[in-house]
Amino acid sequence: MRVHSKIASVLLLLGASMSIFADDCGVPGAIVGKLDKKKIDLKARFFQDGSIAVRARLSVNPDGGPGSYTVGDHGFTYIANGLSAWRNGKRHECDIPCSKEFRKAESKGFETGTTEFCVFAMEVEPLEPGRGLVSCGDGRLVIGNGKGKPKLGGMLDTVTGKQVRSYVSTTSSRHTIEGVVQHLDSETLPIAVTPRTDLLGKVVWIGGTGYRSTYAIIGDKGPAFGEGSIALHQLLRTGVISEQKSGPIALEDRCGAGELGLRPPFQSRPDRPSDKCRPGYTAKSPSDIRAYTGIIEELDFVVLGDAKFQMDGRIITEAVSAESIKSTADKAGYTKEAIDKMLACLPR
Repeated sequence: MRVHSKIASVLLLLGASMSIFADDCGVPGAIVGKLDKKKIDLKARFFQDGSIAVRARLSVNPDGGPGSYTVGDHGFTYIANGLSAWRNGKRHECDIPCSKEFRKAESKGFETGTTEFCVFAMEVEPLEPGRGLVSCGDGRLVIGNGKGKPKLGGMLDTVTGKQVRSYVSTTSSRHTIEGVVQHLDSETLPIAVTPRTDLLGKVVWIGGTGYRSTYAIIGDKGPAFGEGSIALHQLLRTGVISEQKSGPIALEDRCGAGELGLRPPFQSRPDRPSDKCRPGYTAKSPSDIRAYTGIIEELDFVVLGDAKFQMDGRIITEAVSAESIKSTADKAGYTKEAIDKMLACLPR
């Protein structure tokens, strides 16, 4: 009788579980999001095939793009967003004084005696071949004080016809192009950020009122859901991925065509915050081009549970493109009708 009782209990539990998932709207839950730099719980629906429907705003994450971080801190995002201050074996948020210390260390080649930093969004290399690197936890590495330096990338053309040297920016997932493993490029690929590593490599559909719809790959890990690459922002706004040259913009070059022609998510960020270009005004400070114009309206997201790229660990075994992202969704059988049905389950 006891055996039969246990079996009956198991069947009862299975029946309850199956009845929950028998509903086309799956089960309610939450995924970590962000609002005004604070983490929040985003209401979501979780479906039996692993799909997730959720609504969120979208900020810009340029990581992985060649113009993300540069020597002299002129990249599409501030150098402080790619590292932490490293003091007494602990990480501390990198603020304005920290950024100044970075530039000092940079000017001295990150040699012994310079400030130490814990880097998480750039590749790190030793100051000299053969010297070991120092970990600061979670796969991050120390630069400064002779312990390492950010790896230099290529030269970038600026909007004023000059050049600036980049640092190699990283993403949690990488892909394989002609046998070479590379980071996903924020400037050419629609990429979404996830707080959950199990979602890396999956395809997500994104759209919203007043915006176009597009597919993206979940290719980078961050603290919260609701960040996307430069290319993703462009596709949502215009349907086209377009190249943007880097800053800096020297004082004598301010308010020219390169600055006045910037389109979201790009914006001019002068050294003096109020030093904006306007008719009849003469600029008083240099400026940089940052990718900081996010989408403040809520967008619809559907992570497609069965649409995932083949991966070896965190390495995607093929070259990712906007076309291959959509093809992966199509091959998994996700139609617009199926996506709309999942979105209909979200409360308004």
